[in-house]
Amino acid sequence: IADSQPIAVDAMVSVFDQPGFSVIAGCGTCDEAIAVLQTHQPDVVIFDFDVPPDGLGIVRHLNRHNPGTRAVLFTATSSDARIHDALDLGVSGVVLKEMPPEALVQCVRKVHAGEQWLAAGSRRFAGRRRQQRDPDRRRRRAGLTARETDIVKLVARGFANEEIARRLTIKEGTLKIHLHNIYRKLNVDSRLSLTLYVQGKGAP
Repeated sequence: IADSQPIAVDAMVSVFDQPGFSVIAGCGTCDEAIAVLQTHQPDVVIFDFDVPPDGLGIVRHLNRHNPGTRAVLFTATSSDARIHDALDLGVSGVVLKEMPPEALVQCVRKVHAGEQWLAAGSRRFAGRRRQQRDPDRRRRRAGLTARETDIVKLVARGFANEEIARRLTIKEGTLKIHLHNIYRKLNVDSRLSLTLYVQGKGAP
């Protein structure tokens, strides 16, 4: 758990003092959180933007060094742009601090199970979901398998081959075969052009 406010960290530790959960550490800065991540592999990290110097630094570290750890944003921010930045980096859950504690618990359970959980009923995510539907539809029309679609999403998030293979529990050789098929189906020739395709900027 990482939050700039000690009282918020203590409150979250209390919320998860129940069967099925174990809190490894409560941190007040990115450096503290990253130090914990260098010696532990938690299933989920809960963070806020205001963890100094920048809470998203924790997510960037996860993407590079702890790809098996999923991130949940617990925030009071009203900035759509900031939340979209977090989603672009691969955050799996978003909970607003105005919501009841049980919402955070439910989010962590869902994220731990491999699902995405966004604050229900919040208008700020509607635009994001609309943006995501068209690329998904295009991938289906291109004839990608479910596995290939997972790989496309991870490539677009910046994961290296080794990390993608570990995350999907496949060999790197198998991954390279999938990438060859993906490039052929989408008519792209590099990871960059594949990423641009997903973003809707370089569709063939």
